Amino acid sequence: MNTEYLIAITLIILFIIVCAILIMWRVEKNSSIISQELDEESRHNEENLEVMNKHVIETKELLETYKKTIEEKSSELKKYKEGADIAKTKGLFISLVEILGFVDQFKKKSKNLDEQTINYIDAIKDKIEIVLTNFGVEVFKPELNQNVLGVTGCSSSLETKKTKDPAKVNLIASVIKPGYRLQVKENEFISLKNAEVQVYELEN
Repeated sequence: MNTEYLIAITLIILFIIVCAILIMWRVEKNSSIISQELDEESRHNEENLEVMNKHVIETKELLETYKKTIEEKSSELKKYKEGADIAKTKGLFISLVEILGFVDQFKKKSKNLDEQTINYIDAIKDKIEIVLTNFGVEVFKPELNQNVLGVTGCSSSLETKKTKDPAKVNLIASVIKPGYRLQVKENEFISLKNAEVQVYELEN
């Protein structure tokens, strides 16, 4: 009886051990599978993150390109608008400068004007000059002894001044009529009417 009891106990213990071993093996196998799945999922997530990061970088670069393009186009549009405004303004100022010239010629040619008419003409001239000055238009008199070819806003008169010095050829000898120019930026001008200058010509 004792022997049968011991055998039964032994068999139960062996069964329990085998079951425990099977359970441990199953758990370890499942753990290994889960670990592999987690590793695979982790690699997959890393790949997705890399792809997402790549797309983010590409999107950022694309947005920067769009921003740069928009800024360039806005700058071009601004320059175009400024150019159009300057062109319109330039035409108006040229007309006013021509009126000034007409007023001066009329005053010189008309010898028998009464004092009231002369005052009226002078008042018109003064008003035009004030308008031009307020909008940045100034009288332009180029410096003497500069090469006329290198000075913007100059026109050579047919009347020249003779010189025996070859170094003075094409240099400005005198200003016959001043010109007018419009200041658009600091040290940047648009010529409205060229100054008429007398240049040196080599004497034969």
